[in-house]
Amino acid sequence: MSRKSSTTESASAAHVTNGAQAGPPVGLPVDLSVDLAPKNKRHLRLANPIMIASGTLGYDGYGRGLTPEMDLGRLGAVIPKTVTRLPREGNLEPRWYPESFRRSLEAGESIMLNSIGLANPGVESALSDLAPKWQEWGTTILLSLSADSPAQFGEMAAMSRGVLGFQALELNLSCPNIESGALFSHSGQLTSQAVSAVKAVTDLPVLVKLAPNVPDITEIAMAAVEAGADALTISNTLPAMKIDLKTRKPVLGAVTGGLSGEGLRPVSLALVYHASRAVDVPIIGVGGIFTGEHALEYILAGATAVQIGSANLADLWSPFRILDELTSLVAQEGVSSLGELTGAVESEVRA
Repeated sequence: MSRKSSTTESASAAHVTNGAQAGPPVGLPVDLSVDLAPKNKRHLRLANPIMIASGTLGYDGYGRGLTPEMDLGRLGAVIPKTVTRLPREGNLEPRWYPESFRRSLEAGESIMLNSIGLANPGVESALSDLAPKWQEWGTTILLSLSADSPAQFGEMAAMSRGVLGFQALELNLSCPNIESGALFSHSGQLTSQAVSAVKAVTDLPVLVKLAPNVPDITEIAMAAVEAGADALTISNTLPAMKIDLKTRKPVLGAVTGGLSGEGLRPVSLALVYHASRAVDVPIIGVGGIFTGEHALEYILAGATAVQIGSANLADLWSPFRILDELTSLVAQEGVSSLGELTGAVESEVRA
């Protein structure tokens, strides 16, 4: 469907200073608001399309390292790190390559790998201990869930009912860094079962995060939407590997991990383009967004909103800078609302 109508803790001092001083760009007033669940009675209305991707909020995925000057209320939404039914210790160290994403970017490195393995305290702890603190952030929060079976997805969603601190759920069906890998989002049937299990027990908006390494993204996307997904997040990282020639050992403790950053962007962008023309729900583009231009590229391809991931791991001010850059770019387009640019890519190919 065409939408044209409708981790390191060493952030550089220069980045922090620039981020703290950055103000709203000067230009014509533009409506950047989006609704990620227009068919859901609750809706999921965001002030702007900039979201922080799961696993990249602060140095631990749950906000550690954020400062009071980093006003999360300026952003559209935030997704804390994915939680599972039971606590997980995660994968063997090392879990990152390179060790510093910030230094990697400065050196021009395009390969960014991670293999965290969904280390997390478990859903019960997240709901009782973490969610109450999320209310203090003053922004829209999504709870990210990963499960071992469709029934367990439903169980976790049921556990979240009535808990304050988040306004929607994102189902992580595609993490490549755990034993089951991207099992769910490699199967239209399993995707449908997982989404149906969650929709049966919650009226919160449900986003579904899909994998990039599938034969046909539209098949999986349609299965998710037919089962009730309110929006789709595209995409998760790509399974990847790198070997240290000196030691002849993999650079990651779990041997393989997920590729993010610059290398993922063109892959994810193409998936967003195809999926947005196959389903009638909002698409959230994610993968290699480091500038406002990258964000706008996703929007033109068909995304309603975008999530910032690896850029956060390089500089915690990145989402705020990208928001300012995108606001300026949209104002220069001479449109009154961001929606006028969603899916507006010029293409001779018609669906």
